Amino acid sequence: MKKYIGMLLAVLFLGMLFFANETEASVEGKTIALDAGHGDNDSGASANGLYEKELVYDVAYRTKQRLEQAGADVIMTRNGDDYIELQERAAIANRNNADIFVSVHANAASSTYAEGTETYHYPTSDEGRRLAFNLQESMVDEFDSDDRGVKSANFSVLRNTAMPAALVELGFVTNSREAERMKTSSFRNEAANALYLGIHHHF
Repeated sequence: MKKYIGMLLAVLFLGMLFFANETEASVEGKTIALDAGHGDNDSGASANGLYEKELVYDVAYRTKQRLEQAGADVIMTRNGDDYIELQERAAIANRNNADIFVSVHANAASSTYAEGTETYHYPTSDEGRRLAFNLQESMVDEFDSDDRGVKSANFSVLRNTAMPAALVELGFVTNSREAERMKTSSFRNEAANALYLGIHHHF
């Protein structure tokens, strides 16, 4: 009996190693452009003591660290509290021949009850749609948030990028419950992990 238990544990251990290696290898060598929305004098959405530009840069930077640990080459469209024009954000990704482009944002609404996560892709991009679905699924699973779905939009950063692109909305800063959660380091780590896993699933 002990022999069989030992064999079973060995198989499980090897399976875990294989899964871990596959997870890391999926992004290894890929060039990924991360776009933290807004910056500098453009704070983006703000409410409940939360500024979109600060939140999304923090999440994008944590995602960058997670991706780099897995062997990806990550391009940030802005570094720190800078403002980059929308067309230049896409141009940075294009110049660096990025494999995918992910723009990170937070939502706002006139209703303080609006909540949840949603992701956008360019209307005619099938690969962008697939990337958006992978990111949306990972975020909803990680956050246990309302699934507002995957949608198409003619946003500049989606229209002008030459690679599959998606724009994620982490939650609503105008919703006091979501805003308080998004202020925390634990949420921002969850968000980085969700984006990492969505990108991993895409590849």
